[in-house]
Amino acid sequence: MSGPARLRRGCAAAFAVAAALLAGSSAAAAQGGKAFAAGFDAAQAHDADYRASRFELRAREQAVPIARAGLLPGVVGRYSESRVRGERDQLNALGQDFSQRIDYRNPVWALQLRAPLINFDAYRRLQSARYQADSARAVFDARGQELLDRFGSAYMQRLFAEEVLALARAQVDAFQGQSEAAARRFAAGEGTRAEVAEAAASLAVARAQLIEAADQREVADRTLARITGLAAVPLRGFGEDTRMLPLPYADAEAWIDAGLARNPGLQARRHALDAARTEVERARAGHYPRVDFVAAAVDSRNESISTLNQQVRQASAGIEVSIPLYAGGGVEAAVVQAQAEASRVEAQLDGEASLLAVDVRRQFQAEQTGRAKVEALGDAVAASAVALEGAQRGLAAGVRTTVDVLEATRRLFLTRRDFVQARYEVLLARLRLQVLAGQPLAQIVDDIDRHLTAPLGGGTAVAGAAAPARTTGPNP
Repeated sequence: MSGPARLRRGCAAAFAVAAALLAGSSAAAAQGGKAFAAGFDAAQAHDADYRASRFELRAREQAVPIARAGLLPGVVGRYSESRVRGERDQLNALGQDFSQRIDYRNPVWALQLRAPLINFDAYRRLQSARYQADSARAVFDARGQELLDRFGSAYMQRLFAEEVLALARAQVDAFQGQSEAAARRFAAGEGTRAEVAEAAASLAVARAQLIEAADQREVADRTLARITGLAAVPLRGFGEDTRMLPLPYADAEAWIDAGLARNPGLQARRHALDAARTEVERARAGHYPRVDFVAAAVDSRNESISTLNQQVRQASAGIEVSIPLYAGGGVEAAVVQAQAEASRVEAQLDGEASLLAVDVRRQFQAEQTGRAKVEALGDAVAASAVALEGAQRGLAAGVRTTVDVLEATRRLFLTRRDFVQARYEVLLARLRLQVLAGQPLAQIVDDIDRHLTAPLGGGTAVAGAAAPARTTGPNP
């Protein structure tokens, strides 16, 4: 068998080995089609920041019952007992001074009921607490979307690192075969020492890239494990079809409108603005009267020296009206302060809305141009595979050199790497676009799982020298 034939067989075998290696690298992912959802569920249960936000929500929701207590009746019970010792000087019936030692106890039982009838301050406090609780729930939703973004980035990076490692292994195998073929050609007097050195250099560089790819996969694996708490996260990659499923909206303006309406970060800021405006009314309530219904019952013994050995039971009920007259300007200052705070929150809301529109447009553009990039790189992979085959045939015919084959092989691997990276980048842009638009988490996760349907390595990254297979039909 000639050297070029052995070289072609070695390259094909290297690609086949790499594809088989990737196909079996994630047995757990092959058992179900919801690997991304399973990983995200684990992240929600494990991630420390997300769990902390859950407790933060629970704490902030308690502001509502605390504020509501200011509008409900309150009952206070009191008991006190004192011991009195001393002397009492008084005149007797003959007009003479008479001194008497006294020693008695004075127990007092009291029960008071106070029920607010008119309390503008407490009412506004309850309104503000409700808005703050709504804001807290929206913030918690935003924390969930931040977690999805972090998990999605780590998951895509882990998939990409796995495929890059497989490509690096296949590249080492290919250059190993080419180096051995170059050595045989030189021994047979058909090649040059320069070709042998070039093949050895390419092999050495490929081995260094393999070490780097293994390190990157280890880092990506640890990052994903830190978020999910799983030692082995279920992994599934792209299938052979490079097309993306249709998005809910076809243009950027529709996505911006959806984000302005549903983005939880903006919703949290709107609720915060409502709460700040309510605080203005609450500050003005410092000028308003307060009316309470007050009822009390008192049971006392030996209340004073003149009532020794007597027990007094009394009950009272009435309306208590408190009218603010002058507070030293504190109420006016509190109103101005609350108005300034409301203006600050409103300005922040405007700024975040503008920033959201920019981010949505950026991710929409990245998703749209990413599709075209994937299409172009798919064609580049096909062309590079043809170029490699031509270089191999030219080497067999004596019109090309080993250096030409090495360069064509290197170009094919780089093009495949760019192709794989572009696919994951466009999917990540798709995820972030839906996050910014406030799509439900379950809907976003399901959308990603519909694209990641194949066992890792079962796609087109290293599946032989042919171009990526694509289903016919126009892109949506």
